[in-house]
Amino acid sequence: MPYDFTTWDRNCLEEHVTPIDGTMSGSIPPWLRGSYILDGPGRMTFGEYEFNHVFDGSALLQKFTFGETGVTFASRFLRTYAYNTNLEHEQIVVSEFGTTGKSVAKSKLSKLGDRFAFDKMFSDNAPIGVVTFGGEYYCITEAPFLHKIDPTTLETISKVDLHKELGINSHCPNPRTLADGTTLNILHGVGATGPKYDIMAFPPKPLDGKAHVFAKPKKIASVDARWKLNPCHMHTFGLTENYFVLLEQPLTIDVKAMVANTIRDKPFIGGMEWMEDKLVKIHLINRETGKEVKQKVKCEAFFYMHIINCHERDNHVVIDVNAYKKPDLLHAFHVKNLREKGGNLGNELDGGNVKRIVIPMEVSEKVAPELNLVMLPGTKAKAHRQKDGSLILTPDVITDYAQEVPTLHPDYVTKRYRYFYGSSGNMTGTTGKVSKVDMETREIKEWCEDDLYTSVSYFVPRPGATTEDDGVLLVTILHGKDRKKITLLVLNSADMSEAARVVFITSSDVPRSLHGNFIPA
Repeated sequence: MPYDFTTWDRNCLEEHVTPIDGTMSGSIPPWLRGSYILDGPGRMTFGEYEFNHVFDGSALLQKFTFGETGVTFASRFLRTYAYNTNLEHEQIVVSEFGTTGKSVAKSKLSKLGDRFAFDKMFSDNAPIGVVTFGGEYYCITEAPFLHKIDPTTLETISKVDLHKELGINSHCPNPRTLADGTTLNILHGVGATGPKYDIMAFPPKPLDGKAHVFAKPKKIASVDARWKLNPCHMHTFGLTENYFVLLEQPLTIDVKAMVANTIRDKPFIGGMEWMEDKLVKIHLINRETGKEVKQKVKCEAFFYMHIINCHERDNHVVIDVNAYKKPDLLHAFHVKNLREKGGNLGNELDGGNVKRIVIPMEVSEKVAPELNLVMLPGTKAKAHRQKDGSLILTPDVITDYAQEVPTLHPDYVTKRYRYFYGSSGNMTGTTGKVSKVDMETREIKEWCEDDLYTSVSYFVPRPGATTEDDGVLLVTILHGKDRKKITLLVLNSADMSEAARVVFITSSDVPRSLHGNFIPA
């Protein structure tokens, strides 16, 4: 039997505001207490209208609570402008990534105004993840909107419009929160020379006289986009102890096409352009000074969503990333395509791989072009100096498939590490696999079971742990044959053995989540 792509095609119509109990087997570690909150597309229909793309669904929060007496499950729709408007009119009014909304304005002038009002052009639907700013929890998307939530009840509290606050057009939906509560992120705006990427630090608490942490964040650096009408798509960014790492990939937002599509009522995805013959440009920005490293660095072309981790070692910067040949994956997940091709789609998709990119930080001007400048042991990554002084990098391919939505021990983020975990990009079999990858030996340990499909995994270290892989891996599992069942799997992260599983029966379809966040009790 082929991979069951119906696990990507789920439509949740009912939420579980009151937590429900599940059926548990095995044993939950007594130290594991808290809430695991996930975010992802949930509701795919309003009235007789259906979204076109998997990523368009209205955001649904799912929550697993680990308590003294067991584990409970709850869910709630994020009350965004998009969700409320679609619900009120019983149709899709607000446009999404792959779907054009139907205007309910009565006059042509009002319809034109709807098209060019920023909050009408870009949906505030936020199905990508739950992140922290100023010690509070927000649902995020790539459009410049955040929704504050109550992590206990999952209620939507308020909305932050960063377009109004800071004048930006989009931002990275995977910010980094540091130990002191500062949150770092990449904001996409327009400067005097065109599109730019602003690296910003949001404080742990509001500055004096400010109502919230979004009022006046600190700008650390600003990097001009290399194409003036095509800023790149940047879902994640990297961080080492001393540098920000920006990968400017060939997947871009065509500004002219975006304007034209808005006029023609075409969806956002039509404004994305893959620059076929362009390389990945890598920016290294000093975290302390905000200055970009002068050495020009480019890498062979690839599409990516998730950087796994970055670190510095022996005068090299190491970047690990889940990479694909092209962004075909984005187009493959149109709902119509999933239904028409079914399991055969898995044979068409590029499963990606894990690449290790290594940048030597000390390069002599006299070095021969044929000399590999990467001096780290244990890697096949290459770097060659060109006549113009720039470096062209060739990555080391670590695995046969990508391992998506990567997670690792938080103490090893920005540092040299050995292990990370993720869901296999191999969609040709009858199961979805969750993997532990050893970056030193390249060994992969997998957990899988027929008809079970991993959604998102999250590593939680054991308190007091002294080894990198001492903890548990929380894995949400969808069932191919039962759309209303969800399983929470708890794996011993050292050997990927099963510690416990809890099975919940819900009242509606259980959709995939995109990212999760564990909040300790």
